[in-house]
Amino acid sequence: MAKLSDYQPMSDDDILKALDVNIKSAIGYYDSELSKERKKVTDYYNAALPRPQHEGNSKYISQDVYTGVQAMTANLLETFAAGHKIVKFAPQNPDDIEMARVCSSYTEHVMFKQNDGLGLFQSVIMDGLMARVGVAKVFWDNRSEFQEETFSSLTSDELDLLLAGDDVTLIESEADDSGLLTGTIEREIDTSQVCIMPVPPEEFIIEPQAKSLDDVDFVAHRTTKSLTELRQMGYDEDKIANIGSDDEDVTLETDPEILARFDHIGASRKNDAYGYIDQVREVMVYECYVNLDPDATGEATLHKVCKAGNQILEIEKVDRRPFMVFCPLPTPHSFFGSSFAGKLIPTQNAKTVLTRGVLDHTVISNAPRFIVTKGAVVSPKEITDARVGGIINTTRPDAITPMPQAPLNPFIFQTINMLNEDAEDKSSVSSLSTGLNKDVISKQNSAQMVEQLVTMSQQRMKIMARLFAQQFLKPLAYEVYRLVVENEQAMKIVEIAGNFVPIDPRTWAEKRDVTIEMHLGVSEQEKEAQKHLALHQLMTQDPTLAPLYSLENKYNMMKAVLEANGILNVDEYLTNPAMLPPPQPNPAQEMQMAMAQKQLEIQERQTVVAENKVTLDAQKAQTKAELDEAKAEAQFALQADQQDLKEQQFAHKKNIDEGELALLRQSDDLRGIVSPTG
Repeated sequence: MAKLSDYQPMSDDDILKALDVNIKSAIGYYDSELSKERKKVTDYYNAALPRPQHEGNSKYISQDVYTGVQAMTANLLETFAAGHKIVKFAPQNPDDIEMARVCSSYTEHVMFKQNDGLGLFQSVIMDGLMARVGVAKVFWDNRSEFQEETFSSLTSDELDLLLAGDDVTLIESEADDSGLLTGTIEREIDTSQVCIMPVPPEEFIIEPQAKSLDDVDFVAHRTTKSLTELRQMGYDEDKIANIGSDDEDVTLETDPEILARFDHIGASRKNDAYGYIDQVREVMVYECYVNLDPDATGEATLHKVCKAGNQILEIEKVDRRPFMVFCPLPTPHSFFGSSFAGKLIPTQNAKTVLTRGVLDHTVISNAPRFIVTKGAVVSPKEITDARVGGIINTTRPDAITPMPQAPLNPFIFQTINMLNEDAEDKSSVSSLSTGLNKDVISKQNSAQMVEQLVTMSQQRMKIMARLFAQQFLKPLAYEVYRLVVENEQAMKIVEIAGNFVPIDPRTWAEKRDVTIEMHLGVSEQEKEAQKHLALHQLMTQDPTLAPLYSLENKYNMMKAVLEANGILNVDEYLTNPAMLPPPQPNPAQEMQMAMAQKQLEIQERQTVVAENKVTLDAQKAQTKAELDEAKAEAQFALQADQQDLKEQQFAHKKNIDEGELALLRQSDDLRGIVSPTG
């Protein structure tokens, strides 16, 4: 086992050698079995195979591969591109609900408006069905546009202020007699964006025995670039000059898969059609993602290495690979699954042979070969004359007899029907889902029964749809979101669902959980809308639930119904309750409310008057009682005073009487003293 001190830094030659070894052994290279299989599938898809055994046989070719691939592609596209929202970011808290909705809408905007989402899905799905794996590449594309503008009558200071920006370049200027400047400037407009592109199967190569894209040591995207394109991409001129002109694998034009793809339309090679000059000379460019340890640290990390010929154009350390893949028929512990289209090739061969036999038998029956007696035909050319009612001159009546032909096997048509059923079993595409004929619907086969049969036949199709959602669409949406957050540098005003919304990805969270909303076919979307309508009716009619069903709840319910039917510009048909002005009553209601208010005021006044009267009566009664009590107390006091007075008068009179009596007694005593008898 090597020690850390044994490792040596890798030179460019060491890196090139490592890349060449991985490229030559990679799956998807020119002479790999997978490449041969994909060429064969393409030929069957284009109805170039199987070829007739003899020149005179029927040229009919059954198109089971084409039918199966197209039917499955149409069903999966209908699932993910039927006009409804499919990407949804989960809010991280109650305050994040609106932001999560904006992030979801903008991510779909990038996928379907800035990029051709429908075309991308179609290419990836068809590549997955025909080439085992469909691949897309998602990356941030730094691009800009240059726009010329004119200016006039500017002073030198004003022109300097105009040229102060980094995105403005002066092209020309001239001064008039007054010293003012007129001229032209060039303004650079940043149009960088997330770019999503399908990768043709022959351009994607991966290490042998790869299990998944996340744990491989080598994966690459190879493509042909002209020298002009390399210069526009900003590569060093010295590196471009060192690529050379005699490198091996210069272009992909001779790749068998490309030849099979374009041969049926008679396309010629590009250089043959447009001539050859050095500026448009194409070279093979490999964009490799490989685990390397160029600095001898002892740990290999993921690097992006771009090379053309024996020249490294770019090398940098990265943290992830820019590829998204879809495998419709996965095989456990293997990157490449089974070939969907390849499973239909035996059926196409068998149906083609049987149908050709029926057609050849029909042709021979209508134009049979003849047994001709030698010398019995006057002119042998008359036998080969195909004119209807043509005359053949013979010397004897039995000169010409049709050659006996074996009858047509009666089991041929049963076998063809059996092969049709076999194709349905292999492709999971039922004839019920591709088109109904008069023999399918009868009195016994109701529409509901047919719908159930179609649903049963779609089970494997739904599994493929879920694989597409989990393997491809979910990581794609997350990668698009991550690239937007990492690279968007300014706020934008974007039209989303008919509304212009300010978008500022700089304020978004770095990570979000992604969910994919999917419904298989239009019928399930209609069912979803009907489910919401039934719930709306229940909530409206139930008296116990009606108080819980507010205007905002009704708006959200109808919004879900419209979106399920593919109507995304909901605000054109429904107004958010939060945007509604306060309700304004009509004049009759206002007068009625005023009269009711006046009546209420009168009643309130009457109540106040009655309350005041009661209060006054109570106060009057209390005052009277207090007066009566005071009067009684005064009367009692007066009587008491009178009694006291009488008693005092009686006492006084008694005192007077006693005084007078005493005086009388004194007078009698005095008389007795002074009387003569004494």
